[in-house]
Amino acid sequence: MKKILILGGQKPVAKKVMSLFKNNHDYELTHLDDVQFDNEGSYVDVVKDVNIIYSFLGPTDVDLAFEALFSALDEAKPPLKQFVMLSTAGIDNELVDDVTYENVDSKKEYLNEQRYAVKLVDEYEIPYTILRPVKMTDEQHGKLSVIDEGQKMNYGKVSFDNVADVAYNVVEKQEFINQSIGLIEE
Repeated sequence: MKKILILGGQKPVAKKVMSLFKNNHDYELTHLDDVQFDNEGSYVDVVKDVNIIYSFLGPTDVDLAFEALFSALDEAKPPLKQFVMLSTAGIDNELVDDVTYENVDSKKEYLNEQRYAVKLVDEYEIPYTILRPVKMTDEQHGKLSVIDEGQKMNYGKVSFDNVADVAYNVVEKQEFINQSIGLIEE
């Protein structure tokens, strides 16, 4: 049985991912919600046996949370095999539209925090997937499009359900490994 740690399990997309794993007995889920994510001590005991980490942290200060997380991973040395991070469209300068992000005071700082967190994931040298959705909503707005890294994309909407399905398939079907993918419904 593989052990999954979900960071930020109170977020809508995280809840949907957890529900997808609910009846899959190949995985055991743990989630962290109300801890100091920027404190290494919040992670050390929890990550010891973890095989897969999903991060739904943010929108801001994910860089500080990841510094603490990766320090804890270096200390605990878990049998970590995969990392899935929810980030945002725009971190690769791929958007053709000018965007104002909800609950973000400084767009420049926010994107730099996200980029730094992605860099930490990449440098850890385990299989990873970065999900870069546009604005996530409850409703579906068309067919899901997956945009490869480096490809231009519009800013629009994508449903929590479609983002959760992709996040689930990254682990269950080993899709989009070592990729950063944009997600939008068109």
